[in-house]
Amino acid sequence: MPVRRPILIGNISGATGDRLDGMRSMLRGPTKVDVLVGDWMSEANLASRSLQIRSGQGRGYEPGFLHSFRLALDDYIGYENSDLKIVVNAGGLNPKALADDVQRMLSSRSCNKRIAYVTGDNLLPELDSLHVEPLTRSTGDFATWKTKYPDVIQANVYTGCWGIVQALKSGADVVICGRCTDASTAMGAAAWWHDWGFNDFAKLAGTLAAGHLIECGCYATGGNYAGFEALQPNYHDLSFPIAEIYSNGTAVIQKQPGQNGVVNLDTLRGQLLYEIQGLYYYNPDVIADLTAIKMEQIAKDRVQVSGVRGLPAPTTLKIAIMAIGGYQAEFSIYITGLKVKEKAASFEKMARRMVDVSKLDILDFQLYGTSKEDPQDQLEATMQLRVFAQSRDAKALTPGRFLGPMMSNQLQGYPGLTANLDYRTAEPKLICTYFPGLIDRKRCRQVVHFVQDAPEKQLPVPDEAVVIPKEQLPKQRSYETADSVALEAFGPTKKIPLGQCVFSRSGDKGSNVNVGFFFPAGVNSGVKYDWLRSFLTIKAFRSLLANEVTPDVFIERCEFPQIQAVNFVVHGILGAGVSSSSKMDSLGKNLAEYLKARYVDIPIKFSSEAAQI
Repeated sequence: MPVRRPILIGNISGATGDRLDGMRSMLRGPTKVDVLVGDWMSEANLASRSLQIRSGQGRGYEPGFLHSFRLALDDYIGYENSDLKIVVNAGGLNPKALADDVQRMLSSRSCNKRIAYVTGDNLLPELDSLHVEPLTRSTGDFATWKTKYPDVIQANVYTGCWGIVQALKSGADVVICGRCTDASTAMGAAAWWHDWGFNDFAKLAGTLAAGHLIECGCYATGGNYAGFEALQPNYHDLSFPIAEIYSNGTAVIQKQPGQNGVVNLDTLRGQLLYEIQGLYYYNPDVIADLTAIKMEQIAKDRVQVSGVRGLPAPTTLKIAIMAIGGYQAEFSIYITGLKVKEKAASFEKMARRMVDVSKLDILDFQLYGTSKEDPQDQLEATMQLRVFAQSRDAKALTPGRFLGPMMSNQLQGYPGLTANLDYRTAEPKLICTYFPGLIDRKRCRQVVHFVQDAPEKQLPVPDEAVVIPKEQLPKQRSYETADSVALEAFGPTKKIPLGQCVFSRSGDKGSNVNVGFFFPAGVNSGVKYDWLRSFLTIKAFRSLLANEVTPDVFIERCEFPQIQAVNFVVHGILGAGVSSSSKMDSLGKNLAEYLKARYVDIPIKFSSEAAQI
């Protein structure tokens, strides 16, 4: 069989709420793509959509995709590539409803396309018969968790790419998935295009890495990028990324020429390190070994990605289980000028006397910001005190028992006590709590449906992959650097913010947050990496975290030598995860920004070298 040309896969969304013009901007670019993919799912909106369904609101899918499609409809109908395919996971908890709505929209324009949707990820009806193991150490065992949170409202397994492949091979033009993994849309498109088999693990692993690099949309082209200032004055309307995937699984990540943004080693290293948990990247269809992943800038806005090893698929699949976790309420007050900590402490002391804290699971007083010395206006002198509470009982958080009693102290409180007068967040809000688990992959049975076909016509998705037995699955390795270099060997130092020289990226994965570090691309990269890996031991990293974690928090460390990066995973820092975390930084994105602001002794010879864009 002749080798087919590389497939061009364009991302059009990286998250729920992403720019609605993603599809339109991709279709209007000069590079004509073969498949559009997009990611709309996360733990946060799995929880919010579950709560909406419970209350009889919403339809369970992500409406942003439909709005984006409608905005780009003329471009789609008249697109130069009439064989264009679309694969998204915006179906959420109800892929059939979204597929039906897409079909109606296209039919209203006499656009005859075949719309497919994939089911099988919803295992809530079978939950009591499942053996669920914990994915992370921070959750404890599932039986104990379920006893504590018995009102389970959602249980969706993370599915892979083969349902997508089945749909495309059966003639689908648009494929709507539920909780398929973020990268599986790109994997399915590439596997269909190149006619890969279930056990082409090296090729699948390379595409998993490429799919991960484009799954968050503009994060690959300049969003959430430590070097963002270099993109001014055109730091807006960034191009969404494109993955050009070859028959051997290697890829070239790029963007639409002429659109804003940049694709370079730094934007892609940052995205690679976003949300990963170590050297092994688990997916339902393959385990990617990222130890030797390579990135090479082969042209302007074109980076080649290779070196990813593929291991057989795991015997288990990840499952996201959500239960009603109770209620939450919060409000903020402002503190201005001198003696900020003393003022905050006085309010907390008064507030705790006014409420029954035994009825609260969490009551937290969080002081945000730093008052500037000799401020020139009130903004420079003002900080925020966030009062955050959670309880199993909504009555404990009603205005008469939470906000009202606490704010009754305002006239006897510290000088200048002023609240944010928008008290909507102080009303008790129902929240979910999250259990990430593992189940036997055989319990998931995916099925492809076509909207135009009779309901009884279904296409079961085979699962023919060779799998690694549970006891032989590779474990994430945590280790210090080998052959570390004495820090004195790098010459004189000066104490400056780490981020003045080093880039980093962080993100959430359940209750954990990972943080990756690397020097921006430029001269003396080998020497800089030697310093970085020698300096960033687990002990040094824990010291950088300072009061952000307690001494008992478990931390793992690994290295990516080919891309010269060091990665850490901080376990349990987000509590039960984004849907119920008490942290303002509930997605963990700003942990990296905090750490870059920490002062460290950096060799002087590194401090004046800027990134090469």
